[in-house]
Amino acid sequence: MQLRNIYKSDINRDINGVIKVAQDDERSMVQELSEYVITKELRRHFNTFLNHYEHSLEQPTDKIGVWISGFFGSGKSHFLKMLSYLLSNRTIGRKKAVQYFADKFDDPMMYAQLENCVKVPTETILFNIDSKSDSNGKENKDAIVNVFLKVFNEMQGFCSSMPHLADLERRLSEEGRFEEFKEKFEEEYGDPWESSRQDFDFIQDSVVDVLSDMDFMSESAARNWCEKATESYQISIEDFAKRVKSYIDKKGNNHHVVFLVDEIGQYIGDDSKLMLNLQTVTEELGKECMGKAWVIVTSQQDIDSITKVKGNDFSKIQGRFNTRLSLSSSSVDEVIKMRVLAKTEDADHLLRMEYEKEASGLKSLFAINNPILDIKGFTSAAEFSATFPFVPYQFIVIQKVLAEIRKHGNSGKHLSGGERSMLSGFQEAAQKIENKDENALVPFYQFYDTVHTFLESAIRRVIDRCQNAAEAHDGLEQQDVNVLKLLYLVRYIEDVKANIENIAILMIDDIHTDKIALRASITASLERLLSQNYISRNGDTYAFLTDEEQDIAIDIKNTPVDSAQIVQSISQTVYGEIYPAKKYKYGKYDFAYDQYVDETLNGASTGGMRLRIVTVASDLYGVGDQRLIMDS
Repeated sequence: MQLRNIYKSDINRDINGVIKVAQDDERSMVQELSEYVITKELRRHFNTFLNHYEHSLEQPTDKIGVWISGFFGSGKSHFLKMLSYLLSNRTIGRKKAVQYFADKFDDPMMYAQLENCVKVPTETILFNIDSKSDSNGKENKDAIVNVFLKVFNEMQGFCSSMPHLADLERRLSEEGRFEEFKEKFEEEYGDPWESSRQDFDFIQDSVVDVLSDMDFMSESAARNWCEKATESYQISIEDFAKRVKSYIDKKGNNHHVVFLVDEIGQYIGDDSKLMLNLQTVTEELGKECMGKAWVIVTSQQDIDSITKVKGNDFSKIQGRFNTRLSLSSSSVDEVIKMRVLAKTEDADHLLRMEYEKEASGLKSLFAINNPILDIKGFTSAAEFSATFPFVPYQFIVIQKVLAEIRKHGNSGKHLSGGERSMLSGFQEAAQKIENKDENALVPFYQFYDTVHTFLESAIRRVIDRCQNAAEAHDGLEQQDVNVLKLLYLVRYIEDVKANIENIAILMIDDIHTDKIALRASITASLERLLSQNYISRNGDTYAFLTDEEQDIAIDIKNTPVDSAQIVQSISQTVYGEIYPAKKYKYGKYDFAYDQYVDETLNGASTGGMRLRIVTVASDLYGVGDQRLIMDS
């Protein structure tokens, strides 16, 4: 059976690993909802959120802030987007959003709670704050409230870029004349209002004419208003909150508005003004709307770590965000197994039988040398089927690899160590062996291609140069390139020592691999890479060398050193640090002795006993004991 046929879903389908809050085409939304995996961790977070939100539906509250924290790729944006779909309960792909979750919760009570929460008519406003902010918006201490006003206007169909225009549209709408205004404007100007209002400077005369023709304003009043509309706009946080409350009250029927803000922590940075602005917006919305307007934000840092940076000034903001959810990537293997690696019933049965047959061989195949924590091979038939064609250790090690690449290379700073990179990494690796049979496994070096584009040029150049040499058969082979890729991936991973035994395990690509033959061919590869200066050896471990490190290694190798200097240095180490005593003590007598390294005397001669250290430079190095006894 070819591996492409073992998966429940097409392994070559487009999986959106990076969730963008602004991406709202129906195909993407259906995939996001239908493939969303509720892990044990997420089940806990849904439970916490639903408990708080449901309580606010029955009991007025000013505790309407939710802070979702987590590292790159931990699934914050995806979780935020799911809350947006669910709370608004819009119809996506001929199904209500909540219906996609009918079989995702293992607790019927929690699903019933979710259904109860989404019954309330709710409008969600989901946005990335940095993309909605003006280019110089962050310099303004009211930057947060200005962005909230912008997206609130946009949600109602009013002008988002010019708040003055939005106020006019709101007033026209309240009097039931907005549609009339748009029709008359199009007759007057020739283009629809929505596509023309951004160029307000050029359409002022038409706006004045339409407003006066409608008897909505006199011509002079309309002209004055147009002049003011180009001035800077100010709104207090209190007025904004009242505006939201007024909108909710007009809608009636316990209507709710939820602001879902992505990457607030990155936007605020360490700017105390922005943090206080966010605090006040949340506080005023809570006070005015009493649970009918919510603010849900995501941040890479936990709220405590942001507020502690500035000391106690921000103890109040912690009280504004009572619901705090901290996401990790600890359950990312659950997501990969369900979204990428889920098997058909026949494949699952076949793989379980295969494991029972090969269990003892697999155990010895993946006996990792001095493993740390839970870096291991397969432990059961169920695990073999769930992770195949990957090995359980790969889920843990690749997470560490991605974290270290972020730490050690600037280009990789935005590389996600969580769901988004791991999802694409495992999918791409599985695609590479999709035409092989059910004995094939994914060797660890296949993950290199996932991170290749994020690496600094000094690293990419080394691998590319090695690849070119292998293709030209210039002293290297393709396996040497694969070993070099592997050594780069594990370069900073202390949990897996890069010795021959472990490198061989990481290179296994078939469950019937002959480990002895593999070790021999890897030893040959390592020797070739060493001779070409691509790697270094320290004891029994090997390490990848960057361009700069290769230059240093070559310089060290090519630096001429006077043999007398070497002998002098050895003398200082041996007779100055290891054995500094100038005399040999025997009973109650002390005997002076001459200190030699090879043929060179260290210090003054006593003409008595002699201690002679032999180095590799001496003719006596490596000779038998008899010869040394005769020479003494």
